[in-house]
Amino acid sequence: MHTAHPGRRQLLGIIALFLLPPLLAWVAWYYLDTQGVSTTSNAGTLIQPARPLPASGLRLLQSGDARDFSTLRGHWLYVIYAGATCAARCREQLYVTRQIRIGVNKDVARVKRLLVTPQPLAPELRAELAQQHPDLIIAQPERGSSDWLQSFEDVQFDTSGEFYFLVDPLGNLMMFYDLNVPAKGVRRDLQKVLKISQIG
Repeated sequence: MHTAHPGRRQLLGIIALFLLPPLLAWVAWYYLDTQGVSTTSNAGTLIQPARPLPASGLRLLQSGDARDFSTLRGHWLYVIYAGATCAARCREQLYVTRQIRIGVNKDVARVKRLLVTPQPLAPELRAELAQQHPDLIIAQPERGSSDWLQSFEDVQFDTSGEFYFLVDPLGNLMMFYDLNVPAKGVRRDLQKVLKISQIG
């Protein structure tokens, strides 16, 4: 009986390794579109077609240092866009996403949070956020918020105020939320994608 050459098996294994993550992501997108959020929950608005988060214009800050955005790849990511003062609604959303992240229990390491602000945060505010949200990563658009927001021109949502996205582990925008979405629905959305996806 003819058996595959070991080298050929290795090659097929490597090809499968590269094809598996996007295939799993497609399954997650298909499931959510046909069976998931769109039919059982009104929490998030599925973004179609899939498109990457415009990360090239963001400068990630951690203890004042720039960080490579690639460090966030491989995780489910809440990207929260808020004003420079992170007023009441921003703080409420940070609290909600923190509780949702904690609520996924054993999957907590699969989820990260990124706060994008149009201007540098005041030192006292950064210290406060660091104390209340030690897992929070903060970023600023390098060329100003207006340039960064233009990246969303073809997304049919109101980006004039505060909003947030769920980004998949491959760096694609997956769902859009405004700040009025109930936390219970957001948590259901996240639990679904964590359950059906093996990436991130």
